[in-house]
Amino acid sequence: MAHRRAVTDEMPEANYLIGHQDGPYYRLLVRCFYERHRAHANYVRSDELLAFVRQYMPYEEADCRRHLEMMERWGLITLLPEQSKPTNLMELRQKPRVYQAERIALRLEALRVELEEGEKAAALDPAALDLLVERVKELLAWVEQGGLFRQESEAAHQTYRLWSAAYDAFTNFSRRVEEYLSDLPRHRPREVLDYTSFMNYRDLITRYLSDYARRLFDRREQLRVLLHPLAPHAELIAVTLASVEVEQVRADGSRPEFGRQKERYLRAVRGLIDYFAEEGDVDVLLERAQTWVAEITRHARRLSEQHLGGSVREQTLLDMACRFADAPSLAHAEALSQVVFAATLPLNWRGEAPPPEEVPAWQSEPVTVTLHSVKRGSRQRQRPEATADRSSLALQRMLSAAMERERDARKLAELFGPEGVVDLGNLAVQEPAQRQVLLHLLYKALSQQGRAGVGYKNWSVSVSIPDDAGLGQLQGPDGWTVLPHVRLCLHKGGGR
Repeated sequence: MAHRRAVTDEMPEANYLIGHQDGPYYRLLVRCFYERHRAHANYVRSDELLAFVRQYMPYEEADCRRHLEMMERWGLITLLPEQSKPTNLMELRQKPRVYQAERIALRLEALRVELEEGEKAAALDPAALDLLVERVKELLAWVEQGGLFRQESEAAHQTYRLWSAAYDAFTNFSRRVEEYLSDLPRHRPREVLDYTSFMNYRDLITRYLSDYARRLFDRREQLRVLLHPLAPHAELIAVTLASVEVEQVRADGSRPEFGRQKERYLRAVRGLIDYFAEEGDVDVLLERAQTWVAEITRHARRLSEQHLGGSVREQTLLDMACRFADAPSLAHAEALSQVVFAATLPLNWRGEAPPPEEVPAWQSEPVTVTLHSVKRGSRQRQRPEATADRSSLALQRMLSAAMERERDARKLAELFGPEGVVDLGNLAVQEPAQRQVLLHLLYKALSQQGRAGVGYKNWSVSVSIPDDAGLGQLQGPDGWTVLPHVRLCLHKGGGR
């Protein structure tokens, strides 16, 4: 059985990457194994490795053999046994050896290649969310058909296949969206140097993120309804998956431990359900997406004010010049100047203007006009009027509003019936207003942790979800609405 490493154990496979005097040779040798592996050639001869390194720097055969032996001791490569026996010692030394790279060496080199090429900006998978919904639907249909309670081996394997497909879709979705949101701040353009690029980025990213957040919000409610019936069967699902897992035989001849696999799958099932539950990670993702859209929009507004501050005044002056150029007459231009330059007659000063001249104003000499302040007498104060008494009108409005609330409360009580419960699984109402009232109460209660007041005395409405909850339908004379199957309960007393 392979040795299980502890957290504090060293990792000799990474010795060739850091602080070794022959590091360039080791990196080239590992790169040769990696490139051959990507070409689906997993067995590499020593002479091929020697030729590969010589493309970059001088390299001796003895050094190559020494480096390969060290890489074998580090656990990077494995020497394959000879298929034919050599006839003498000279043939043994000259015959090329065949090596195969270990998985950890290939993974380390893949990471190294990714860092060399530069990390690309994260992207969302447009089909990941819809694919997750479809896979969860298939798993839920299998559970509702009683597939978990069948004793035959094929039923357990079918549960394993459906769960693996659903969880793989969930892993792909969650990792891609988390990487995307975490990567957003690193790739925002430098708005100080390129204002136009930042505004184009703002238009693209806000529209794309807003559309995706809207889709995620709709799918979140659907997945909550689909995953709710799976919660009571989490233990049984984990036991079934672990029973299939322990049938697998590893390369060292061991089998997985049942208890360990059961705990692993139980955490995975509960993790999937909790991810889309109230206040789960999906709510945090939605909040982060909306916060980023708001931040980019707010910053773009501030940047526009700073960048276009001088341009706005320039545009205003240009518009003013165009208006003067299009003036039909001099009198019209003079009237326009009074408005544009506030060249109106003063109210607190008085003087006599000189007679008009025949030459244009901009060709005549300036004239000084002496102004005298205007002294005004004291104004007569008017007796204040008594404020009209409107208390009776206010009382009448309050009584009218109270009667209207009484009337709405009676209609609401009639709608909920004598038991005070409305089942939205398949409900038909007589008026469109009744459907609007029920939807308003449902959304208000969901936004307030499942219970909300109705605006009359201490009456309140609470939301409960049946065990076999699916999708419900609320019908009215003007159409129908598909929504989660819930029950609304009307409470006419007690605290909220």
